[in-house]
Amino acid sequence: MAAMGYDAVYLLIDAIKRAGSTDANKIRDALAATKNFKSVSGEMNLNETHDAVRGVVIIQLKDGKQVYKQTIKP
Repeated sequence: MAAMGYDAVYLLIDAIKRAGSTDANKIRDALAATKNFKSVSGEMNLNETHDAVRGVVIIQLKDGKQVYKQTIKP
């Protein structure tokens, strides 16, 4: 969960920089235009309804240990 909070803060900082302003409407537009944002939890895009679109990592528990299974990208 901490990684997603970190991503959210840096996504906002990126949008403010791209907007060139702290005006809420300009930031909203910059957020809506987000494509290929490199975050700590992977690359992220925002879709037409402003939802984050990103891949997920599947971890399997095997003999009590976490084992990487696969990454699913949208």
